[in-house]
Amino acid sequence: MERRDRVDRTTSVGASVSARGHFARTWTLAFVGGELAGFVPPAIVGVALGTLGAHDVVFVVALTIAGIAEGAALGAAQAWVLRRFAPSIDWRRWVAVTASAAGFAWFIGMSTSQIGGASPLAPWLLVLLFVPLWLAALLAMGFAQWTVLRRVVPGSSRWIWVTAGAWLIGVSIPVIALSIVPDGWPLWSHGIVGVVAAVAMGLTVGALTGRTLASLLARQTRSLRMLVEPGRFGVREA
Repeated sequence: MERRDRVDRTTSVGASVSARGHFARTWTLAFVGGELAGFVPPAIVGVALGTLGAHDVVFVVALTIAGIAEGAALGAAQAWVLRRFAPSIDWRRWVAVTASAAGFAWFIGMSTSQIGGASPLAPWLLVLLFVPLWLAALLAMGFAQWTVLRRVVPGSSRWIWVTAGAWLIGVSIPVIALSIVPDGWPLWSHGIVGVVAAVAMGLTVGALTGRTLASLLARQTRSLRMLVEPGRFGVREA
């Protein structure tokens, strides 16, 4: 009975394709909602500071704080799914590390951008210096969440690499979308493009990470059920 209770508390993601698909769809939709909500603070802060002509240091600090808010919104949306499908995962810690990782990524992105724009160093040298920082920012989210996930799902280190790759693809969507919008277009058109790009980014990153997390949780479910019902899986109890 104790082992069966452990299965129920750990995850309700079954090993079937339909169960994994249900989890992945729920995760992806929550991801989009979290990203849209999280998109608001950096957008408002960025526009406000740009209008006021704020100092570069103020930009970095303010957008880092806004980035933490974005991460908290995303982490809360993900935590809602985890509480439903994998209640043994510490959802409060998940939200905290997601917010921290997002703030770190925003800090690295904004500070290197500001330094690069004002530095007299050659561009190739700046890139060489910044690559380790960009790599750390890219890996931050997956690594931070993995420190929570590994407590329940051993052998889940691929979450780090999948999350990093998903964000690399996802972040490029709004960057490319906003870069091709003509400067002469009205401000509201930039806003619409930004929102559409944010949705596309959320769908992309959510789908890629959702499939991976569903697979990890389903594998953990099967491993625990083998302990509870070894005969069902062709395993003899000791």
